[in-house]
Amino acid sequence: MKMPRFTLYRLLAAVMVSAAPLLATAQSSDFPNKPITIVVPFPPGGVTDQLARGIGQKMAENMKVTVLVENKPGGGAQIAANSVKQAPADGYTLFIGDIGAFALNPLLYAKLSYDMSKDFTVLARLVQAPALLVVPANSPYNTMAELVNAAKTRPNGLNIASQSAGSGGHLFAEMLRAQTSGKFNHVPYRGSAPALTDLIGGQVDVFFDPILTSGPFVKDGKLKALAIGAQQRASQFPQVPTLQELGFGNTNLIAWFGMAVKSGTPTPLVNRLSEEVIKALRSPEVAQKFTSQGLDIAPLAAAPFRQYLDAETVHWGKVIRDAGIALE
Repeated sequence: MKMPRFTLYRLLAAVMVSAAPLLATAQSSDFPNKPITIVVPFPPGGVTDQLARGIGQKMAENMKVTVLVENKPGGGAQIAANSVKQAPADGYTLFIGDIGAFALNPLLYAKLSYDMSKDFTVLARLVQAPALLVVPANSPYNTMAELVNAAKTRPNGLNIASQSAGSGGHLFAEMLRAQTSGKFNHVPYRGSAPALTDLIGGQVDVFFDPILTSGPFVKDGKLKALAIGAQQRASQFPQVPTLQELGFGNTNLIAWFGMAVKSGTPTPLVNRLSEEVIKALRSPEVAQKFTSQGLDIAPLAAAPFRQYLDAETVHWGKVIRDAGIALE
């Protein structure tokens, strides 16, 4: 007897739906069977890059697979995010980014080429990164008060660097300008490394950057730290006051970093990758390496990281709206 076409379509659809979990299980049972790539939206040398390489190396050891790191800077993380967005949703291409890429860009850009909530599935929050407000070693400014006064009184103000447009450093610059009414001219770079090079050389006046990358230059005497964005003073720099202590609590931004995969990646693979990323981060050698350099190991698995990201978006959305910050 010939089956009606409508009934046949419904039967085929039911078979496909019932087979989907089996397909996902089959995909995860032999995962990974080829190299995994972690895409970084900044050049080599910065915090995001160092996290990707440290965690990636440990993941490679644990999972017995090659883990590659690709640096695709530019566009306020949009170039890197779009490369992951356009890759297959098979768990072999990961995106690593900072608070800017995950939470701030959607709030700052009127037109953004990716949607973190729709195009990506988060895997894990990795670390929190207290940042130092640093100036060149030969800078005439030795305190926050002197820095702010110069931004108010110098005809051209001061040039403040950031890791990129839309980064945590950029938001800090905008908040500092809004709170002090000083003239802080934003100069975006493609990551911490080139910004620090220009700061040491005197091409810019000030930079708000994680301890991991700025701290070594302070210890070497190439930079001076005027303040730290953290809940409390850092053990590595006990003499450096917090922004809160100095009366700039409203600018006390603490950066964080996370990983994600393309939306549509099978749930078993998302869970596996989340576990592997956190396992690698918590390994004694990786954790010690980053904590010794000023990062706070603060992993969150996929579900709690999603909740944290939503809360951060609400918080910084209000800050950005109140300050009237917007990017093209």
